[in-house]
Order: sequence, then structure tokens, then C-alpha cells
Amino acid sequence: MQLVGDNGRGLAAAVFYAVCSSSMAFLNKAVMNSYEFPFPFFIMACQMLVTVLFLEMLGSLGKLSLPSYTWKSARSFLAPSMGYAFHATLSLMALQGMNIPMYGAVKRCTPLVNLILAVVILRRPFPSFTLIVSVLTITIGCFVAVLGDLTFDGFAYTMGGLSVLAQGLYLTLVQQCAESQRSTWEILQLNSYNTLAPFIIMSVLVREPENIVKSKYISALNSALTTSLVAVAKSVIQTLVGLFVFGGIKFHPLNTAGIVMNTLGGFMYTYTKYQEKREDKRQKTEDENFNEVRVGFHPLSLQGTPDKSGEHSLNDIKVS
Repeated sequence: MQLVGDNGRGLAAAVFYAVCSSSMAFLNKAVMNSYEFPFPFFIMACQMLVTVLFLEMLGSLGKLSLPSYTWKSARSFLAPSMGYAFHATLSLMALQGMNIPMYGAVKRCTPLVNLILAVVILRRPFPSFTLIVSVLTITIGCFVAVLGDLTFDGFAYTMGGLSVLAQGLYLTLVQQCAESQRSTWEILQLNSYNTLAPFIIMSVLVREPENIVKSKYISALNSALTTSLVAVAKSVIQTLVGLFVFGGIKFHPLNTAGIVMNTLGGFMYTYTKYQEKREDKRQKTEDENFNEVRVGFHPLSLQGTPDKSGEHSLNDIKVS
């Protein structure tokens, strides 16, 4: 019964991995192509941030027990993390210029890299003949499919090939770390923390945030107030995350009150600036309309005689 239970959990984990992996391919493809959001470093930074927050939340609720993130543990897992960072970024770049079937075909070449690295790094015995034939069949089939791809993109396929090498290295190093008694959750924690900062730095260096701000997602889809509130919300999230990660802070009533006041002031400032801009725009529109009326007014078009008060009625005034 225990064997059946273990096999069932293993099968469930494999199915869950397959569903998530396939879904991410479609989701990333839709984000970058259909929604025209080609910012791979920003996307990966967001994914790592969500993972970090999810793990921290589970730890705060007592649902998960993880060791503290330290520089020592970070250095010990640095190589696998960098392999993952390269793999994830290169995969997104490849997916941007490849269709999903060909992307999947290229990614299926990863076992070939894993077999080689397992022998070289993990000192595993040479694989069986049947296993070698199956892996070579996958690889040859990929090359044949590439030759028949009418939408061939050299840059995308180059990024896809490099991502296969990076993924093979990453999976091999993770397997090596798992053999050193590290749990899956601990590996996920180390990988998320280690890659979050590099993704953010690379996103800033290639000016992705600036391009995102200039994109239609901010200027066309949202109003000025929405854009401003999103900026304030970003600072709020940044503050909340900073309270708990990298050692956090020691809570004090004055410190907490100051942060709350600072946040409320930010919302008040944003709303006030928005109201002022809207009032200025309204006043400018009224001034333009008034000037148009004055330009179009012709004294010679007055008809009729003035009344006793020397004033003309509205019907006596013609505006061209």
C-alpha cells in the first residue's frame, strides 16, 4: 500500500508539472506576442517576486518551515540559480519568435544534455543503448522539424538552443543539490531569492521599466489617475515586502505610524495632483472656447436698435 501511495504521489506530481509547464508556455507566448509585452527580465522578476511572497506567506502562517536565507546558503546554490536564470530568460526570448509546437520540440532536446552532464558531473554510469537511441531519436526529430519550419527565425532558434543547454545544466545541478539532502521547498526558496535581484538588475539595465511606462499599457489603457495610483501601490508593496525580507525591521509604534502616514500622504498627494491637473485642463478648455467666441464676434453684424438701457438682447447678436 505504501508503494502504491508513493507511486500515486509521484504520478500526481508529474502530471501537475506537465500541466503547469504547458500552461506557462501558452501564457508566456500570449503575454509577449498577443499582448505585445516583450519584456522577459521584467516577467521573470515578477514571477520570482510572487514565489518569494508565497513562500514567506506560508512561513508566516506556519504551513511551511524553511531555514533563513543567508549569504552562505545563497552562495552554495548560486550555480544552479544562474543556470535557471539563463534558461528562463533565453526560453522567453526563443518563445517570442517561435511557434509553440517547435518550441516544445526544441525543449525536448534537454534529455540529451542531461545524459551527458549526468555522466560528467554526477559521475553516473553510462546510459543504456535503448535510452541513448530514444534521446537521439528526439534530437534528430527536432532537427528534421526545424528544416520544415516555414516561419524559421534564426535568433529565436539560437536562443532556444542555448536555453536547452542552460536548462540541462540547471536540472543537473539541482539534482546534485537534492542529493545533498536539500528539500524541494528549500531549493525553490534559494532559487527564487538568488535570481530575483539579477532579474531586476537586468530589467533596469536594458531599460524595460522605462519602456513599459512608455507603452500603451499605461498611456492608452489607463487613465492618469490609474497610472498614478499604480505607482503608489508599487511603493506600498515595496514597503510591505521590505518589512519581512532581508532581515526585515524591528517594529515600533512610531515606526509603524510613520510608514502609515507616509503611505496615506502618497495617496493624498497623487489624488490632489490629479484634481489640480483636471482643473487646469478644464480651465484651459473654457479659455479656448471663450477666445473662439471673441474671434468669431463681428460688431457689424449687430441688428436692431439699442433699448433704453443701451444693451442688446441676445437675439440681436450674430456670431459667425
